[in-house]
Amino acid sequence: MYTEITTLSDLDKNLASPELAALSTVWLGRKSAIEQRVEYQVFLTKLRREWAIETGIIERLYTWDRGVTEVLIAQGIDASLISHQGGFRRDEADSIKNMIDDQLASIDYLFSFVKGDQPLTEHFIRSLQAQLTAHQAYTDASTLDGKIVRIELIRGAYKKNPNNPRRSDGSVHEYCPPELVSDEMQRLIGWYREYESESISPEVLSAWLHHRFTQIHPFQDGNGRVARALATLVFLRSGLFPLVIRDQERTQYIDALEKADDGEMEDLVKIFSRRQKDAILGAIGLEQQVKQTGHTEEMISSAIKALKDRATGETDRLTEVEKVAEQLLVIAVEKVDQIRSILHRQLQDISKSYAAETRSADHLSSNRHYFSSQIIKLAEHFGYFANLEKHRSWTRLSIETETDFEFVISIHGYGSWDSGVMVASALTFQKVPREDGNGTDPVNTRPACQDIFQFNYAEERASTEKRFRDWLEGTIALALAEWKRMVEI
Repeated sequence: MYTEITTLSDLDKNLASPELAALSTVWLGRKSAIEQRVEYQVFLTKLRREWAIETGIIERLYTWDRGVTEVLIAQGIDASLISHQGGFRRDEADSIKNMIDDQLASIDYLFSFVKGDQPLTEHFIRSLQAQLTAHQAYTDASTLDGKIVRIELIRGAYKKNPNNPRRSDGSVHEYCPPELVSDEMQRLIGWYREYESESISPEVLSAWLHHRFTQIHPFQDGNGRVARALATLVFLRSGLFPLVIRDQERTQYIDALEKADDGEMEDLVKIFSRRQKDAILGAIGLEQQVKQTGHTEEMISSAIKALKDRATGETDRLTEVEKVAEQLLVIAVEKVDQIRSILHRQLQDISKSYAAETRSADHLSSNRHYFSSQIIKLAEHFGYFANLEKHRSWTRLSIETETDFEFVISIHGYGSWDSGVMVASALTFQKVPREDGNGTDPVNTRPACQDIFQFNYAEERASTEKRFRDWLEGTIALALAEWKRMVEI
């Protein structure tokens, strides 16, 4: 039986990410400096294209590898590119282009809607579905005996018949019955308008709105695309970025929605937070590029602004993030030394020639420049500029057996200017003797983290440290797994 939609619980509201809140504060404080520049508009154009492409891939309207998506993001939505890069017939490519164009028009519609500061209405949502499906003539439906048939798609109107999918185990998932859709949609919009005035975190509000909308599933087709558009609307109204769910996240995304069906919203909120964080970091990293491409007068103006910022507290904020960095290094050194102690005793039991050692360097140390090439290589892997000039520190665990294994945690700046954002990264590599016998060379450098750890001046210190400890546990587990793999070869 269908379960009626519910309001946001206090438990759901507490799922807000302090990390995203702090990072949003940093971004919104700098947004006005670059949002009119051509470089930023190009950034947004590419983000819009990615949203338009990926929202259709998630629904399996078309599929291809990530390389095709990246070409289309860079060069534009072109049927010949779709045909050549994706391996489609030209008529298929034309049809796909039309669908993506509809989705691109929809994201532009969202930006215009937010700019006009209009209230969310049923009419807007129906119009959004009509735009998203403008070139989609048909949809699939299931007959009473379970056969899949193709029927004409009705646009801009709520469903007239049930659209309950049959799962792989034979069970049927119950969406809202057609006769209750209008009432449920009115309740959804009414609650959303109330929440807008409560300063609920956008990642929580967008996840709730997205899930409750999909729970209703008011349209014959296009519900997933509309749900992601509504989630994007919430972020745009907070001055942030479109919610792009990529194909490689599809399984996690669907699993998170199914957990939300059982009342567990945390995974969905985390996915939305992570995608928004990535977009913000991309925008923050863009600001230096904008400054570098400016004219002489603009560069002078930027320098003068920097001096004024120092006088009004910017330096204090940058100093604060460096103090956080110092404390995170202390935490990392303590944790890595605990691992060293455990390892060293057990290695010595095997052979007195085996050992585990630790070293570290803070930002004032003469050794702080160590591991530069590996850190820069890792930053390229994660798609950011590692700033090793303003502040850098590291801690290292060496495991010496027949092969020397190194695990390094680095703390350094994010981007090529003082953005108030810093990161920690982690990597492993092996040291092998040089052929001439003079020293060693690093080989097989690998990331020891699933993602970089970012922190900034706006987040509460206790929150940053808690996140860092969690991240640290994960990096150590990955590093030791890589050491184990090396030992077993």
